[in-house]
Amino acid sequence: MDVQARIPPAATSLPAATADRRSLQPVEDINIGVIGDNGVGKTRFIDRAFDLRSRAGGRTATRKMSIDGTVYTVRLVEIPFEELDIEHDDRICWPEKIDDSPAPRIDGALMLYDVMNQESLAQVPGMLNVVHKTALPCVLVGCKCDNHPAHRQVDPAVVEQRAKTLVGDLPAFQSSDGSPESQRICLSVMLRAILASRQDTPASKLAAAQRRRATSNSSALQPVSPRPSWTRRHERASSEFSGSRLKILSDNDAETRAKQRSHTNSFLDLEESPGYESYGSDGADSSDYEPSIISVMPSDENGYTFEQLVDRLVAQPLSKQDTKFVAIFLALYRKFAAPSQLLEALIKRFEALENEKSPQMIRTVDQLRHLSIMEQWLSTYPGDFAHGTTRRMMMFFVNRVASNRIFAVASKEILADLDAVLEDDDTDWACSDKHREHAFSLAEETDEELSKSATELTISITRGSAQTTDTSNTGHPERSISTSTTATTSTSQTMINAIEQARQQAKLLVPIPRVTLTKTQWHLLMGESEENIARELTRMDWIMFQSIRPRDLVRHVSLSAADKKKCKSLENVDRMIEHFNHLAYWVTNFILLRDKPKHRAMMLEKFMKVARKLRELNNYNSLGAILAGLNGTAIHRLSATRDLISPTIAKDFMKLEILMGTQKSHFAYRLAWENSSGERIPYLPLHRRDLVSAAEGNSTFVNDPQRRASNAGLLGGSASPRSAGPPSTPDAEAIAALTGNSGNAAALQAALNRSSQQEKEAPPSGVEGKERINWKKFAIMGEVIVGLQRAQGFPYPNIPRNDDVRSLVLDVRICKDDDELYDRSTSLEAVGAAGEPRRRFANWFRQ
Repeated sequence: MDVQARIPPAATSLPAATADRRSLQPVEDINIGVIGDNGVGKTRFIDRAFDLRSRAGGRTATRKMSIDGTVYTVRLVEIPFEELDIEHDDRICWPEKIDDSPAPRIDGALMLYDVMNQESLAQVPGMLNVVHKTALPCVLVGCKCDNHPAHRQVDPAVVEQRAKTLVGDLPAFQSSDGSPESQRICLSVMLRAILASRQDTPASKLAAAQRRRATSNSSALQPVSPRPSWTRRHERASSEFSGSRLKILSDNDAETRAKQRSHTNSFLDLEESPGYESYGSDGADSSDYEPSIISVMPSDENGYTFEQLVDRLVAQPLSKQDTKFVAIFLALYRKFAAPSQLLEALIKRFEALENEKSPQMIRTVDQLRHLSIMEQWLSTYPGDFAHGTTRRMMMFFVNRVASNRIFAVASKEILADLDAVLEDDDTDWACSDKHREHAFSLAEETDEELSKSATELTISITRGSAQTTDTSNTGHPERSISTSTTATTSTSQTMINAIEQARQQAKLLVPIPRVTLTKTQWHLLMGESEENIARELTRMDWIMFQSIRPRDLVRHVSLSAADKKKCKSLENVDRMIEHFNHLAYWVTNFILLRDKPKHRAMMLEKFMKVARKLRELNNYNSLGAILAGLNGTAIHRLSATRDLISPTIAKDFMKLEILMGTQKSHFAYRLAWENSSGERIPYLPLHRRDLVSAAEGNSTFVNDPQRRASNAGLLGGSASPRSAGPPSTPDAEAIAALTGNSGNAAALQAALNRSSQQEKEAPPSGVEGKERINWKKFAIMGEVIVGLQRAQGFPYPNIPRNDDVRSLVLDVRICKDDDELYDRSTSLEAVGAAGEPRRRFANWFRQ
């Protein structure tokens, strides 16, 4: 039997007797309105709740469901906010028609909002208030919760908390596309709430309630004036209760309602939400129809604040990109923040976990993740903790945490790494604690002051752990940790020793020209197998690559020539670059040594075979160097020599040229590099060029509107005639130029250049407020850094040293003058050799 034939919809005009008889009939259908703003995901929610693979167009979906042995026809109806009206007596006027059919009676409401769009919350408070007054069962649902918390504009937990404060006990859930069960749970709770309300309501009251709903849905019984156009707009929420915008109230009514709710804050006030940052919340003069907060969603285009980046750092990774984030952030955060800033932020979040109401196990897992990040940071970049204040801050924090046996093992590892901390090029590089301490005029705190501040950390210690721990250890955490760390191998110390050993070996790989290049060396090289030559070149390249730390490359592309001289570690980068160039000239010299083309062809084939072996070893750096030598002008023009090359070898070499070619921004090499597993050595010139492009082509901060307005205000104030006197701000030249105190246009140009530089780079003391960091720049640089770090994590197996090949590479005196090499090439094969004059003459005649 058709449901609508048995129970006519409430929107149809029926006599009163007919309406009474209909209300007294057994109710076997349940109609649920899925209400929300446009784009929140109502259609998607219905499809997931009913497990619909595909359905015809329409806003209604129906399914029969058995609940406690009774079969009900459950109908979900999409109803956007713009189709709902609220009468003066706080009654909801439901739409008359749905899909050109009379609208059914609504028994409950699933109220949806989008966590990725704060504007979807604008009308939720008003609807919740009205639904609560009409005793209509309601469930609040946050949609699209599978997005990363850092990308959300709305924090569902804050919304749920403030919604329950507003209307009392309210079921609230979070749904996501990746979890279809979340929509079904919401539907199940909604159905139980509707059935419970029917059981608690007597039959007479139920009939009266149904008649009231039918009356509110029927335009024939009570005409409704059309809403003004301004009520249909999607307006942003203010600090006042934004639901009042749905009503047409007099000034007195509005004032009365404002007083009634003055003690209750709207749950749209989300400036503390970790998903976004708010600006302009200080304005208390904003009206009910003006936004009181301006939220900026964190993204690659809008940028991230430092706090948002730290939140993402400690959050659980949800994607492949998130797994790289920790390594990228720790490598590059010094471009916009000092180590003490990051350490303070991590400690603050660590202790904040103790105040959360989540289960103890979840809090412990999150805290262990914080400690793991600290250990990774300390072991990879120990120089960040060489400053006295930062080191002691970490020391006292870890000693405090170590009294909990759950964190004891992690604390031992951190303290062992902390013992190995020494000053290096990382200590005073970029945003440093030295500059931060000077900028804020902070005197170095004493050990007692730091100890006192450390004891203020609200780190609760589990009673059971304290009872089972040895009293001697718990009473003296510093003594217990220090004695146990003596037998613990420091990860940081192990890494430092490996790098230092590689640097000492790399110093022995500097070319020292001792032997003149003659036929003797030529025959010795021809007598060596291609495998031995490739393996020795790989051994040397790996030693030099291992001596380079990722931040060395960042400094190499970002520091000035004068600052580079102060960094001792940059000599390792220079050494590998010089070795690359030396290898290219080495190839050229050995080929041009012999006078006869057949001998030159033999050596040319030799290097082509060596290049193939290097490719098999994934040594892209030496491969690129040999290709640079073979494709240089002095060798490439030897047509008579190339004609003697075996076609098979030439074809195989062509594949290597395609691999290392520049087409599509080295697409072939990038693909091979990403897909190379195990041991590999990067093509360093290309990765260095990528870092240069990202560092020089992008600014550190996103020039958002608020930042531009601040700069505009600064320039405007500078141009004011009242700013007399000697300029004392950093923009002194700009003030002098704009006020007419100096006629020199160079001062204005210098100020503009400095202003542009300030926009491009962070101050030496680190970010000071809510500057939005251009993370897209660091993500590009980070891809290079992470790739190099992963390559350094897969060492080659012990390759035996080949002194004969090493001597031929490093001890032979070679020519590195391009002009001399070209003259030698033209003396071997004249410019007109192999029919070249005829071809050139023909080209000249065509011109």
